[in-house]
Amino acid sequence: MKHIAACAVFVGACLSSVAHSAGFQSDYVSVTKQGTGPDVVLLHGFASSSDVWKGVAETLKNRFTLHLIQVAGFAGIPAPVKVPSIYLDTIRDEVLRYLEEQNLDSPSLVGHSMGGFTSIRVAAKGPERVARVIVIDSLPFFSLIFNPSATVEFMSPQAKAMEQAMIAQNETQFAEQAKRSIAILTKQETKRELALQWSTTSDRKVYAQFLRELLTNDARSELKMIRCPVTVIYPFDEGANVTEDRVRGLYRTAYTDLNGVRLHGVAESFHFIMWDQPEQLIKILNEALPATARPDTRE
Repeated sequence: MKHIAACAVFVGACLSSVAHSAGFQSDYVSVTKQGTGPDVVLLHGFASSSDVWKGVAETLKNRFTLHLIQVAGFAGIPAPVKVPSIYLDTIRDEVLRYLEEQNLDSPSLVGHSMGGFTSIRVAAKGPERVARVIVIDSLPFFSLIFNPSATVEFMSPQAKAMEQAMIAQNETQFAEQAKRSIAILTKQETKRELALQWSTTSDRKVYAQFLRELLTNDARSELKMIRCPVTVIYPFDEGANVTEDRVRGLYRTAYTDLNGVRLHGVAESFHFIMWDQPEQLIKILNEALPATARPDTRE
């Protein structure tokens, strides 16, 4: 259950048949598009690359227009010149601006880890812009992983110290720490090497600031503002002593204020469900992303 906060993941080869989104300029995110059909926006996780969606995109692009968001500063992408006071707010607002400027027709948001956190915050701030949200292994307050009673006030000094220590590490120290963390993120050895590349080619200051922010931003108060259907997918692996009851309880409690949230557990998987159990993930996505008009929003 440490995997979300530990999530550290390089920009791989561009997805086939991908084009940059015309007319959208941002210092903080870039967007590529592929496929045809209803709009689906894919948001990667902490220190990751949009290439994490490669397998998912190959399956979905025949039915959907995919918009793959890449956050600047991660996975070999240069960091923004201007550092915002709160990266998480800036990324949320840039994604929302993209939806508005591109005039997307009732898009669905699919977010992994930090991307899931961003997705629910976009849906909360712009409820009229989003048709549905699918969250893959993310909580509205990441620090709940460590302590179900965690508060922003309690976590702030620890997260700040962690940020400073991470920046101070040399490359060898950082790589060793990242490698240990990645061991509990995916069961696939080849993917661990890829995730390590993503992590070590991320801008260290961007990496550290995002981690601090994720540990000290509690979005639970925003859940009541979401009007669209939300599906939350969580992994568990009883062989690693992570039972479904334990994980489901954590997620059910964290999303208590989100009326009608649908929870789906995926067995024998760590954090990167798209790598560990791709068929199960695609099955859930196919069920939650019907190629139909916008569903009725909740009252």
